[in-house]
This record gives sequence, structure tokens and C-alpha cells, in this order.
Amino acid sequence: MPYATPDELRRLLREESWTPEETATAELLIELGQGVIEDEIGQPLEQSTDVVILDGPTADDSRYQAGTGSRKLILPRWPVTSVTSVTLTDDGEELVFGKDADYTWSAAGILHRRGAEWPCHDRAIEVIYTPGYLPVPAGPKRICLRLAAAAGWSNPESLSSETLGDHARAWSAEALGMALTPADIRTLGAYRART
Repeated sequence: MPYATPDELRRLLREESWTPEETATAELLIELGQGVIEDEIGQPLEQSTDVVILDGPTADDSRYQAGTGSRKLILPRWPVTSVTSVTLTDDGEELVFGKDADYTWSAAGILHRRGAEWPCHDRAIEVIYTPGYLPVPAGPKRICLRLAAAAGWSNPESLSSETLGDHARAWSAEALGMALTPADIRTLGAYRART
């Protein structure tokens, strides 16, 4: 699901209507703006159901507690809104959710093993869970719309310079307007993936 729609971009630009070609261009520019945001934060923001197979935590992984394993396992994406299943891949055992059962989870994307440690080998745990936002928060949406508007309508030919005498023109990828400002980067910091 895109962060914004062509209709939202059209209204932002105060355009009455768009042709099908202009709508397709808007969709592409929104997708490119979304890509710039996701490159910066290291994760998609839109909500989805993900199936991941994770390596078990080990003592040399600085994100986890020291020891042969850990009771905490960090999911790749956050925030988490639900965990459908957690399965140990060695024997196919599906763990039971609950504070008096096998594991609990937090919105921050941390699975906490109750009464045991997570297995500490490669491809040890399969998790089916739902991370992300629905809808995407206003800050990233605003940035995506600004990037799309700047790229497609402020300078649609991507000119970086133009002179009139002897008519010289130059194009640049940066002129597309798909660059984040320092304020954008500060706003997006709240959504950054954990590494």
C-alpha cells in the first residue's frame, strides 16, 4: 500500500483533474518518494503480514544479553500489532503465547521467551507477525508527497541549469527533487529500523 495516493498529490498541488498519464506519473513519483524514505529508515512503514525465519541470538551479537543464548529476540520490523505464530524450526514445535506460557511480545518488536532461552543457531525460529502502520503516519506521508511534488511538478524535466544565450541545458538526477532535508531526516528518525 503506498504512503499517499495520486488524488492526495493532485489536491496538494491544487489541480482540478489529471489525465490518466498524469495519474500514472503521480503513482510512479509517490513510489520513488516512498523508496527514498525507506532507504533512509531501513524498513517499510506500511502494515503487512510477514513470515520470517530468524537466526537465534548468540553471545557475540551485541543486541542481546551475554551468554549462550538469550530470552529476547528482536524482530526485523516494528511496530508490531500482532504475532500469529512462533515455531522452532528444529522440531516444528509451535510455541504458545502468554506470560505463563512460552513467549510474550511487545509493540517494539521484541519476543520474550518465558522459562527458556531461544535456540542459538542459524534459521532457528519462524515467526508470522504483522508489523507496520495502517495508515502510514502523517510525517512520512507529508515527506513522500513533498518529494513527489518537487520531482514531478516543480521541475518535471529534471533540469539542473539552463542558459538562454546559445541555449545550453543540463540535467541531473539530484534535480529530480528526491533529496531529504535535514528536517526530513530528523522526522524519519522516529521510524528507523533497528540494526
